[in-house]
Amino acid sequence: MSSTESTTGAATTTLKMAWLLSFLNNLRLRLGLGRTSPTPVTKYQEVWLFDNTAFPTPRQPGKWSAEFVAAYFEEDSGSDAAKVVAEIADLLGFAGDKEAEGRIAERVEPFLNLILAGKYVDVAFGGEAGEGRVNDGAGILRLGSVTGYGISVNELALPGEGYVDDQVVESSAVFVEGKAAMRTAFAGEDGWGVISDIDDTIKISEVRNRVSLLKHTFVGTPTPVPGMPELYQAIQSRLHKPVWFYLSASPYNLYPLLRSFTSSHFPHGQLILREMTWMELESFVVSLTVGTQRYKEERIRRVLAWLPQRRWLLVGDSTQTDPEAYATIYKEFRERVGAIWIRLVKGVDEEKEKQLNSVKRFEKAFDGVPSHVWRTFELPGELEGCAGEL
Repeated sequence: MSSTESTTGAATTTLKMAWLLSFLNNLRLRLGLGRTSPTPVTKYQEVWLFDNTAFPTPRQPGKWSAEFVAAYFEEDSGSDAAKVVAEIADLLGFAGDKEAEGRIAERVEPFLNLILAGKYVDVAFGGEAGEGRVNDGAGILRLGSVTGYGISVNELALPGEGYVDDQVVESSAVFVEGKAAMRTAFAGEDGWGVISDIDDTIKISEVRNRVSLLKHTFVGTPTPVPGMPELYQAIQSRLHKPVWFYLSASPYNLYPLLRSFTSSHFPHGQLILREMTWMELESFVVSLTVGTQRYKEERIRRVLAWLPQRRWLLVGDSTQTDPEAYATIYKEFRERVGAIWIRLVKGVDEEKEKQLNSVKRFEKAFDGVPSHVWRTFELPGELEGCAGEL
């Protein structure tokens, strides 16, 4: 057996054991075994608060609501972290590269830390951590009901009134120690919205090449697809500040990395990531390529339900099932989907790309969708002026 095969086998064994432990824990949670009343997050526990989008509450003029997502971890609880980092570095050809190993360690940590169940966190909406009760308690929102994936999802009415479209409110978790912050962008009833994929649509990921995908995710500096930042800034201007959502099949553990990437290069928007644990390299790849159509359709329906009067531009690429998912959404919401743009990804896996980029594939996917609604492109410059025609 070669040294590479031996290293790969060891990595797989270690990560499969972690997956098994996580699976058993999640099974216990789903069956309700050992369930107790939720308790607050404590000193050595970590919470991420995801940025979100507020929308007008249906049938309640002047009121607003938003979906709050939080992730809960035991701080620095990953077992054998150094060993896992070394194994991944060796697998990807970066053994001994201290800078690369440092990036791997930072990015892999959220996957290794133990997820928490039975927890809740209070968020001071529009306030700072440590201030205690905001507006005599009226500004405190409680997030909880943690799923087996270590996250909570709560759609809540927001305290107060008088918010306006395009307003941004910053909030913080109320901790004994530490701080977690988030921002809520307000989106009024009317106007445009953009739902954009991330991997290989605006970020170079090379999803169809497994080794390259892992390198881009855990080692490389996230790089935008050339021309896409300029295109999105043009859309931002021509559609008069639409509301943005970045919908990805990546697991939520990559939230800090992807939030930093999108905020550095693209208009601010809410990230929607997949609720999926990752305990071995193969599972991470699968999360980006299996079941993505149904996942994206379900999440887009939810977004459209929040803002039923807005029109939408859907942007994706040819590597996954964006064309099929977006076509399904168009057929359900014909008057609300104004355009669908699909980037043709080339030069990653030429054999697969013959089918993925074929005219036959798009004709089948967009059967029943008017030709003026959808289009494919290789270079963002091909879409110059298209936003102004919406």
